Amino acid sequence: MTATLDVKGLEDLENKLSQKFSDRKVAKYVNNALTIAGRYAVVELKQAAASYRDTGATVNEITAGKPRLRGGVRNIKIGWSGDGSKQRWRLVHLNEFGYTRNGRTYAPRGIGKIRSSYDEMQPKLKELEAAELRKLL
Repeated sequence: MTATLDVKGLEDLENKLSQKFSDRKVAKYVNNALTIAGRYAVVELKQAAASYRDTGATVNEITAGKPRLRGGVRNIKIGWSGDGSKQRWRLVHLNEFGYTRNGRTYAPRGIGKIRSSYDEMQPKLKELEAAELRKLL
């Protein structure tokens, strides 16, 4: 389960930066702002996942990828690394959405925690990225 962090609404700020700097420098600055926002998102998701932690493997494997240009939009992926022996990325969706076994529906302790955390942090992520880019103007 991987979420793509794509903060929209900062196009006017990026346009002002592109008037002042070259495209390459603007991309570098936007990547830096996305990295900072990604680190914040990882911390918030770790706090949300810690509420239903057992062994801590789900919390330990949350990572932020590198900023990339996909479809003309710079974004960063937040997800589970799967490098550890537990490979929690296979199980996170079961905790998040629940599951059905033998006709019985199960709602684990962590149902909806990650989604609600993601929804709550969206405005803060936008502010973080905008503040980082405004430093350059």
